Amino acid sequence: MLPTMPPGAGTGARRLVVDARFVAPVPLVTGAFHCVCLAYRTETGEAFRLGSRMPASAWGAVLWLSWRAAHIADQLDPHVARPVRAWLEDRSEQGRALDRLVRGRPYVLLIWDGSLHYVLSVAPRSDGGGVECSAAGG
Repeated sequence: MLPTMPPGAGTGARRLVVDARFVAPVPLVTGAFHCVCLAYRTETGEAFRLGSRMPASAWGAVLWLSWRAAHIADQLDPHVARPVRAWLEDRSEQGRALDRLVRGRPYVLLIWDGSLHYVLSVAPRSDGGGVECSAAGG
């Protein structure tokens, strides 16, 4: 139901009345998802945290994942970046990621450039670990 003016409201002071069933257009929670981007060098075992975010929605988490994957692809050689760019254009795979997150399941995107591997993961914060994880490799 849309917000309405109460009956009999004249030209005087106006009051906005919102029906209690009015649905908020965005989630009213923050940090519902945990997004992390890591780089891992297999020959030395070194790991580097490249960034993280805690968006309030599954859509925001997929958006962050796409944004971060595009930044990584921009730094890779064209032949290495090709699978990442294909993932960025694959709306059905991004829809699958969104669906998993909405259902409370994690999603991982793997990117590798020789011995340097990138791991982009998104998981609901309520996830206690030990759940099946779906990975898309690029």
